[in-house]
Amino acid sequence: MLVYQDTALQPKAERIRWFGIDRSNKQLGAWENDIYEVGYKYQMTDIGAAMGLASLHEFEHTLSYRQKLFALYESGLKNISGLRMIGTGFSDRTHAAWLCTIEADNRAGLMRYLRENKIESSQVHYRNDRYSVLGGRRNDLPNMDQIEDRYLVLPLHLKVKEEDVQFICDTISKGW
Repeated sequence: MLVYQDTALQPKAERIRWFGIDRSNKQLGAWENDIYEVGYKYQMTDIGAAMGLASLHEFEHTLSYRQKLFALYESGLKNISGLRMIGTGFSDRTHAAWLCTIEADNRAGLMRYLRENKIESSQVHYRNDRYSVLGGRRNDLPNMDQIEDRYLVLPLHLKVKEEDVQFICDTISKGW
């Protein structure tokens, strides 16, 4: 699924989703085209589309459950020295609960401690400017510089139970 606000982007999106080829002329009976921008193979399979459509029926339940787990993390991790939960404390928005991201003093030590207690954690993503294709390391991103060695993602998915979140919070609260 592609969502956009500017409808003028639709023709470009349709081109780059299939190798940069403009298929609108083909659908009119002419197959003469030129590729003038890089494209990809972004169209999904029928099976992927069916799975996506079916999962829309579960979306509200999934979102609600993940937000419930996120709220449990928020409650269980507050007031822990050396740790801050990211994305909390807002009254003008609702957290999507896609990830449960924390900022921790001694992230490496916390990751090791969690692993010793059979709790998965991960950095998940690196900052984009680490990659040459995106221009390489920048020196004008002070917020990213501040957080890059401190953030960590805790388990938050449909297989996580409320008791699991409580165990994770209790484990972290003992220190690392």
